[in-house]
Amino acid sequence: MPRSSFAPLAFVCLLLGSSAAAPRTQQLEVLANPNRNSAGVLANGVLTIHLEAVAGLWHPDADSGPGLSVLVFREEGHLAQDPGPLIRVPEGTEIRASIRNSLTATTLIIHGLHTRPAEGDDTLQVASGAVREVRFAAGAPGSYFYWATTSNSSISRRLGPDSQLSGAFIVDPKSPDSRAKERILLITVAQRPGAAANPGDEDRIFAINGKSWPYTERLSYTAGDSIRFRLINASAALHPMHLHGFYYRVERRGNAERETRYPPEQQRLAVTELMLQGTTMTLAWSPDRPGNWVFHCHMAAHISSALRLSPESHPDNHLLEGMAGLIVGLRVEPRPGTPQAPPEPARRQLRLLARTAPGRYGSFPGLGFILQQGTSEPAPDSVPLPGSPILLTRGEPTAITVVNRTSAPISVHWHGIELESYFDGVGGWSGDPGHLAPAIAPNDSFVVRLTPRRAGTFIYHTHADELQQLASGLYGPLIVLEPGQALDTVTDRVMLLSRAGPSPDAPILLNGIPGSVPLEFRAGVRYRLRFINIAASSPFSFRLVADSTVLAWRAVGKDGYELPPAQAVPVAAQLRMGAGETYDFEFIPPVPGELRLELQAGRGLPLTPILLTIPVHVH
Repeated sequence: MPRSSFAPLAFVCLLLGSSAAAPRTQQLEVLANPNRNSAGVLANGVLTIHLEAVAGLWHPDADSGPGLSVLVFREEGHLAQDPGPLIRVPEGTEIRASIRNSLTATTLIIHGLHTRPAEGDDTLQVASGAVREVRFAAGAPGSYFYWATTSNSSISRRLGPDSQLSGAFIVDPKSPDSRAKERILLITVAQRPGAAANPGDEDRIFAINGKSWPYTERLSYTAGDSIRFRLINASAALHPMHLHGFYYRVERRGNAERETRYPPEQQRLAVTELMLQGTTMTLAWSPDRPGNWVFHCHMAAHISSALRLSPESHPDNHLLEGMAGLIVGLRVEPRPGTPQAPPEPARRQLRLLARTAPGRYGSFPGLGFILQQGTSEPAPDSVPLPGSPILLTRGEPTAITVVNRTSAPISVHWHGIELESYFDGVGGWSGDPGHLAPAIAPNDSFVVRLTPRRAGTFIYHTHADELQQLASGLYGPLIVLEPGQALDTVTDRVMLLSRAGPSPDAPILLNGIPGSVPLEFRAGVRYRLRFINIAASSPFSFRLVADSTVLAWRAVGKDGYELPPAQAVPVAAQLRMGAGETYDFEFIPPVPGELRLELQAGRGLPLTPILLTIPVHVH
């Protein structure tokens, strides 16, 4: 069996050069598991599987790169895998499993080897050197997982060598959807060698199916394909999962124990969806445009090149130099016989400048985008935070010339906009083989062409060195209006949340302003509140309260997609949103009085106490 589960050898050599392999130890080698083939033997409605917990050396980057000592599952007599062996059975199957604990002087506490759904989390303890057997019916169809610890910790605290003790457990319905091209993507996180007991994101290693970008598997499709991803977050971190260029339909959400299948009218469309620790999500999408795209976590620290175990230098290629971690590359081929329509001539021209603001964050410079008005560039010290709002019109072909006046290469992503791949904004990747969009070098420019398909709330932001550039201000709101519509800034309000600089604990900003600047409303007036979270690595929770009572508002949009009537309903005025998500709400203050918008932030669970309370005066 070849050791490289994903990229062809020639492709890896082309990307990485001919560097020598790192020295090897005599530890058991752990291979990446692409979660394509079910383990065990299925016969007469019974799956028989023999699992074994072992210690080994895992290579999240190149197979020839440095390794990390971890604990993993394997099938007895087979190669060690990360994630563990895939258990996939049809509904009605009985599972007969044995688990051998080959770890030295360590008791294994196993979760998830039981019937679904489960009211509680039945566990199985296996002493060092022992073997336990378990029999159970698979239960209800769904995406689940099994996992283990050596310290009886929760999944949100599992960061040590046992962090890789996870495997997918899929129960298929009796009549599965055979049209969809389906993949299982299991997310894990591990602690770097020598990291603190409770490491921050910079001391962690993130992987999808056992590999970190650019070593994650490339997925290839044809325009028009029906695609389904089963996502399993078996890691001790939360992840807002973002798809470039297309919307996906959220079909199911769940966890290791149970799953909720949404009826069609409740399956909302999104481009970014937050997954908490230990949760699952099944999404479906269909590309209608060819090109290179990416699917990734929108936490900047989870896709940073600093995550690599081995330092590599590719200064001219953002694809390799600037990204690592939780990223999957997607290639969509044109459907044979389908002609490609020529682009419409731009009816509107914009010029957007990326600028530097020295000393904005102490020893760190600020960055920002500003729209040029007229024929002369704005004054050099004009660096707004957030960047200038860009207002576009649905259906209007637009050309945006992005000019880089900073000292480093940038690339601008038009988050949530359905556009051609070449203009999507991942330097060295967006486009097609032989015609890839470059990063924008200092004092260079790049013309983006797009025609918005729908009106809604979007974002534009850098897609290069996000931990510095995004955190320092290279972002802004992008609002698409209906033809003939004007933005009434009194009743239609952007509520953009970010942080004041590259520190993960920097103060929270609302529309670039720190602190509790009061918001003014009038009773009985209908407002549209466009919430945008573009913090580099912060989920936010917020609620709108009167005294201690949470108010209500009506959900109207998600990620720029106007919600259908079944979903556009009154809900409690509280929300947890991940980086890269947008939500639109309609709010009518009932009576004059004093309200509060309370915000919490944090990278893990539970969230930190209230960090910011903004007074809301209703006149």
